[in-house]
Amino acid sequence: MAMKKNNKINEIRIACIGAGCSGVGQMMLLERFLPGCCVAFCDLNRNYFDAAMEEYFGQGSTAMAGDFKSDAQNLRSDFRNLQFYTDVDEMFKKENINTAIIATFCSLHADMVEKCVKHGVNILLEKPIAITEGDVEKVWRLLKNYPKVTTVNFTMRGAPVSVAAKEHVRNGHIGKIVSVQYSNNVHYGDYYFRRWMRIKENIGNLFLQKATHDLDIINSIIGLKPVKIAAFGSRLVYGGDMPNDLTCDICDKKMICPMSVHKRFLDAARPLTAKHERKCVYAKEIDIDDNQVMIIQYEGGVTATYSQSFNAPPQGGGRGGTFIGTDGIMELKYYGDYEENSKNEITKGSSQLNITKFNAKPSSRIHEVYDWAGHGHFDGNEYGMLGKIDLLKGGSSDVAGTVEEGYISAKMCLAAQKSIETGSVVSLNLNM
Repeated sequence: MAMKKNNKINEIRIACIGAGCSGVGQMMLLERFLPGCCVAFCDLNRNYFDAAMEEYFGQGSTAMAGDFKSDAQNLRSDFRNLQFYTDVDEMFKKENINTAIIATFCSLHADMVEKCVKHGVNILLEKPIAITEGDVEKVWRLLKNYPKVTTVNFTMRGAPVSVAAKEHVRNGHIGKIVSVQYSNNVHYGDYYFRRWMRIKENIGNLFLQKATHDLDIINSIIGLKPVKIAAFGSRLVYGGDMPNDLTCDICDKKMICPMSVHKRFLDAARPLTAKHERKCVYAKEIDIDDNQVMIIQYEGGVTATYSQSFNAPPQGGGRGGTFIGTDGIMELKYYGDYEENSKNEITKGSSQLNITKFNAKPSSRIHEVYDWAGHGHFDGNEYGMLGKIDLLKGGSSDVAGTVEEGYISAKMCLAAQKSIETGSVVSLNLNM
């Protein structure tokens, strides 16, 4: 069912809270479709924003833009001078804002949601909605009956292959769903262990940071609510006894360490990462698991398995799963074969759907290919943002994630982590 809010606003005036990769990327997308809509941003400093602007305006590499990079060809020249604040309350007081992007550290999401609710603005919240049980419930209490537009940034929702997969299941092309087998083998896993995301305090766990997308996709496609979860996890690749401030650039093992960005550049022709993404992956402070699996029971007895690993080789990654129904199976593959250039930009890549029905001749198999080269999150960035804009304009959207969906996904991730820590099956307590 399409999400709809009937609170159309005549002029969309947006502020971003947290101007990192996601925040800047979302502002850029909004400016692309609604020139002049962004009026201010808030962060501890404007260093990342300024560095990203240098890249967007063609004076550097595009590394800072990350997965949210967008076409800045027609960007207004004064965007780089966007009003900047270090205090959220001061920004709300001084600026005429009716919509806020929340893209801070995940640990701050709940507090920022509370501030935005206080000021009565539309909220575009980055996933996950929060990283602790208390904060997840707090966000849900604040937003479940909130009269303004609220969305959660599940970027894969808008990907054409996601939309097609959901439609196939809704149209009964594989019958009633029986079970799901889904995996995410991350070929850039070291990225999470070179930056702020490598400690629990900032992200909770990698279920919340990564699996939250995949669980939302599974939930969306099968249209059922989870009931129980069991999970296992461990850290077998990353972490160790190296200094927390050590980087590949200054390490005396940078040409022999298999995880060194310089070694990978030399041996595997992998592009060098941005300088802020070269921390040693064997640092003492790393305290999150690097491989995890979970088993899910949904209402009605439907089951699902999910696994994620963060040590797949560059050309060995993959994401997607098999949906088994009473009348056939559907294989969803977000990526597999792809090509990158020297700037770490994907120049060739596609998603695939394969549907095989019982008693169907081999040539009757449904095969669909969705090209997403040059676009982030499997072509989901642009379509997802257009869905949010539709909501802000008083329309409806099938691809903008709702707060309820963000709540369920986060609760699943927390239940999985609890299962790992307690060794028990955890029942979902969804306060719907």
